[in-house]
Amino acid sequence: MPDWITAWLDQLSAVQLALVFCAFFVGLTWLGILFVHPLMRRLLHRNEPANEIIIHIAGTFGLVYAVLLGLLTVAAFQNTKDLQDNIGREASSLSTIYHITDGYPEPLRSELKEQLRDYTHYIIDKDWPAHHRGLVLMGGEHRLEVIRSILMSYEPDTKTHELLHNELLRYLDAMTVAREQRLAAVTAAIPRVLWYVVVIGAFLMIAFLWMLHMELVPQIMLGGITAFFLGIMIFLIYAMDHPLQGAVSVPPDSFRSVYDLVMKWDEPA
Repeated sequence: MPDWITAWLDQLSAVQLALVFCAFFVGLTWLGILFVHPLMRRLLHRNEPANEIIIHIAGTFGLVYAVLLGLLTVAAFQNTKDLQDNIGREASSLSTIYHITDGYPEPLRSELKEQLRDYTHYIIDKDWPAHHRGLVLMGGEHRLEVIRSILMSYEPDTKTHELLHNELLRYLDAMTVAREQRLAAVTAAIPRVLWYVVVIGAFLMIAFLWMLHMELVPQIMLGGITAFFLGIMIFLIYAMDHPLQGAVSVPPDSFRSVYDLVMKWDEPA
């Protein structure tokens, strides 16, 4: 699919996107029934109706195509779910790190808390809008480097502080891993070659509808219903293909909750 079409589709809401897909496939089906079907009828049904052969071939093809759509739908849903889990782990680790800093001495404690709040603000206000456009910014990594340098310069003076410091570093590593998985998901997508197969398969399914020999009104109705469902399925796969982009994207609610419930009350006036 051309990039300009993808960019335009990603600007639509979920309802608008679904309507576009359904209207396209239903419209294409109806146009074909009106203008292509007469030609198909002369070619395929010249002597006697060939509906039985067409239905048999279309049924076999439809089964294979339905399996492909089902597998892609499951894969897209699993990618979205995995991303939500990773974001949850990242936000949970961030919350735990913020709580652990309560055990650090001043002024290190206040400095760490300020940096963590700034990092959280950046994720919500900068990272997520960039993810929505398919971009990965470096500001979050720079802020993490500042936090790491502060922690690396700290030397615990008691056994309790040493244990606390090691625990915070462990959660920082876990948060970093989850963050890298989130950033990788920005550009993750179903391979383009599979999209070619999906689009070609959709056109072939519609072509089989054009080939059937039947009355115009029933063909319009049945073709419209089939094309509508086909559009809904392809919309679902497309909407979940980029879980951080488009209308059906994963929001930064986990980080908002961490900030509102854990950090906001602690922020200096």
